[in-house]
Amino acid sequence: MNIKTQLIVSALSMALSTCAFAAELSLNPAGSVDTVPNTLSNKALKASSILESEPVQFAWRLEPDAVLEPVAKPQQSTSKEYWDKRSAAELATGVAIPTTAPGAIVRLSPSGAAGSNKALEARRVILTKGGKSYANGSGMQSIADSTELEKGAVPFPEGSTVFRIDPALGAGGFEIQVLGASGDTVVHVFEPNSSLHLDLRADRIAYQVGGSIRLQAQLLDGSKSISAAEMGGLITSPGGQVREFTFVADKGGSYSAQISADFLAESSKGLFEVQTFASANGALRDVRTAFAYTVPSARLTGNARTLPLKMREPVVYLEMDVEVAASSRYQIGGVLYGTDASGAKVPVAMAQSAKRLDPGMHSMTLLFGPDVLDGAKAGAPWELRDLQLVNQADMGLQEQRVLALQFDATR
Repeated sequence: MNIKTQLIVSALSMALSTCAFAAELSLNPAGSVDTVPNTLSNKALKASSILESEPVQFAWRLEPDAVLEPVAKPQQSTSKEYWDKRSAAELATGVAIPTTAPGAIVRLSPSGAAGSNKALEARRVILTKGGKSYANGSGMQSIADSTELEKGAVPFPEGSTVFRIDPALGAGGFEIQVLGASGDTVVHVFEPNSSLHLDLRADRIAYQVGGSIRLQAQLLDGSKSISAAEMGGLITSPGGQVREFTFVADKGGSYSAQISADFLAESSKGLFEVQTFASANGALRDVRTAFAYTVPSARLTGNARTLPLKMREPVVYLEMDVEVAASSRYQIGGVLYGTDASGAKVPVAMAQSAKRLDPGMHSMTLLFGPDVLDGAKAGAPWELRDLQLVNQADMGLQEQRVLALQFDATR
């Protein structure tokens, strides 16, 4: 796709003289997959003061056969692994390692600050199964201690060690014992050859305060659903706050959870992490996913209009009213669809604009000019889809409409 941009700053704004008449429009009612704020926060984000101050506006042409996804679909996370944090005393006594398939890979990583714990050496790990012990690296394959891991490209925590349990020892209950460990250690077990996996999916990739986070989990052996003896989870914020939640068993063998999105995150950046853990018949699984979370400070009022310009045809110039509760630089964007000769709606162009706004009522515009509309294989009636309002201070999604407007006039 060739992208043609058009920057419009104050000088160009003066050249675009609007007429006295405008066609008033109203945004379509919000749909089930739209994101619309319930409340606004007036807490300003510190990062907003360093953002660009000049307004900017641009657009680019889209191919009529372009496949666009208006709302990003959440990915399903699948896990054949589990994590467990153990103290030095527990490691010295012995920690159970349940497995469901031969060849499990075990990683031991100090959980304290870098350099605070002793490096864990694989050859110091004593592996036990069925009353028989394997020491000095026996019963293990592909041993890698902290020295080898530091040379590799995989970002293992400092002081980690990794080994594979010899597949000849089969599956079942193992125990590891580490003498001389210091501090807490994260025990990570990955079973690449196992058919047991835990799946997790959120219903969205981004949430707002006042909404609900809906999660779906399922423990499967191959394609067969397995009832879990235990199914729970944790949500960790970018600032380190942790919230526990529980699942409820659904018909068909899956589990669901609904958590209120009421985190205090006005000044937090980054993704929230969801960790779900399950156990069944002595086997363990953990799975993780992440989502964005926003406390919105601006929203669309629902009022919009087309504005005429002293510019040669074709032009689609849209203006939308925005309510702002906290000063920041805001960005609006949308995709213009037109009607082709067969009567089908096809994408024509995408436009975005951004400018700094203070608390109060404002308007933001999207300009589709001749540079992107000339030669288009579609025209009126038009639709504006995937309308998004974003706070550039943290790129937090303020509002999103899958089908925002339907209108006939070019101007």
